[in-house]
Amino acid sequence: MPYHRPTTRPSEAALVVQFERGIRSLVRRFRNHPYAFYTETDLHCYLYHRLYAEGTFNGLYKTHEGHDTILLHKEYPTVARYRRQEDKKLRNDPTARRRGAFDICIWDPAYVQEQHHRNQKVLCAAELALNECGRNSVHTINDATKLADPENNIKHGYLLFFVRDDPGYRKDQSRIRQQLKDASKKINVVFVQVDKEIKAVPEFWGSWVKT
Repeated sequence: MPYHRPTTRPSEAALVVQFERGIRSLVRRFRNHPYAFYTETDLHCYLYHRLYAEGTFNGLYKTHEGHDTILLHKEYPTVARYRRQEDKKLRNDPTARRRGAFDICIWDPAYVQEQHHRNQKVLCAAELALNECGRNSVHTINDATKLADPENNIKHGYLLFFVRDDPGYRKDQSRIRQQLKDASKKINVVFVQVDKEIKAVPEFWGSWVKT
């Protein structure tokens, strides 16, 4: 699909609808063909593809420096810096060397022209997890930390949690679900489970757009 230069700026509501539509498309594909995705990165790629193909996010916008860019980006850095603790959980620390990054995000077109390429305002961001069900895994907790951190100022944050034939989930599902429920108090969460015995209806927690 070729780039285009929008004549009008899409509304925030329209961007959120498109973003959630892409997420729902990924959820449907995973439920129908869970082994089409070998790794979490495959999930990233499919979601990026669906969002790009919608056409809303691939219009060209000029940054403050005059660079042409699009709204859709992968691994865009957080505003906040984080230090990994002994328990592997991230803690906001302005003195830390590194920032985090969002798996997939959409820049806010209202601010693109005012901001430099490396300092854009993120409107929507998604973090994805596949079979992060180990008792010692803090993947989900760290994802929620980045999405809900006030310093990052993400207005629409999404945590996408996929489970496929993972015995670790069945052993520890109460703790995992509670972590996701806790996260859904601040961000939007979708839980998708597929295994040999069950193809559960996806659960959407938070303030998803009603479609």
